[in-house]
Amino acid sequence: MSIGSIYQIITFAWQSFRRNFWLSIVTVSIIVLALISINFLVVLNVLTDNAIGVVKDKVDISIYFQRSATEPQVLEVKTFLSALPEVQEISYISQQQALQNFRQQHQQDADIIATLEQLKENPLGATLIVKAKKIDDYPIITKVIDQSKYTNLIADKNFDNNKAFIDRIKQIADNVNRIGWLTSAVFVLIAALIVFNTIRVATYTHREEIAIMKLVGATNGFIRSPFLLEGIFYGFCGLVGAIAVTYPLLKLIQPYVQSFFANQQLNLLTFFNHNFLVIFGLEFLLIVLLNILSSSFALRRYLKV
Repeated sequence: MSIGSIYQIITFAWQSFRRNFWLSIVTVSIIVLALISINFLVVLNVLTDNAIGVVKDKVDISIYFQRSATEPQVLEVKTFLSALPEVQEISYISQQQALQNFRQQHQQDADIIATLEQLKENPLGATLIVKAKKIDDYPIITKVIDQSKYTNLIADKNFDNNKAFIDRIKQIADNVNRIGWLTSAVFVLIAALIVFNTIRVATYTHREEIAIMKLVGATNGFIRSPFLLEGIFYGFCGLVGAIAVTYPLLKLIQPYVQSFFANQQLNLLTFFNHNFLVIFGLEFLLIVLLNILSSSFALRRYLKV
């Protein structure tokens, strides 16, 4: 294809884009909304992944031993569990330390402190706090504990409550992602339909020119090119608009994100900057592909001459 033909294609596409200005504005606006909804879904995924990560870091198995369990017996259980490949680390809390921790936690409750003073013996047993390498390793560890010979030494363990909490967070995250994907799919579908309608209007406006070009021997590819390029214009303008809206929104919500993840270095702006080409590149390719497909369907009728 010659430089003159490329120039004609670009000129024709730009003229069509300008002639249907208000329809082009609507089309670009819908594309912007579609891309913003996708970016919102990306933000939700980042936030939920970090939230689950925070919870996972705080999850452990607290094994509470009977008062009658001696320190050598508890340390034997610690050695036994340390040999498991799923275990990352184990902390030992003696009976005296457990009592001291309990006093500190309830130092504002005079009744509890008074009750402790009246007791002649330490009412608490020793504790082992077990952290697994992965969240999926905890059920394996608890199963080993339940099937071991040390069950008679153990009074209680608390992983079941933590597991329910993690499962609940995962369920919420999955539901949020489903809603996000559904919203994005709706906007993308609407954008494709709007582009389809816009290209149909453009081809109807130029139907006589298309017929003349067909009669003088122009190829379908040459006739189709300006309209496909017009669809790419819509995608590019929509992408620029989405970037222009996304970054101010990220700046707006960043203080709230930082406040919620106080102990985590989570910066949405940094995340989007580091993944700029991946996020917006894929979005541009998606919108351009949808625009090309919509344009191709819209042009089929007028290429049959």
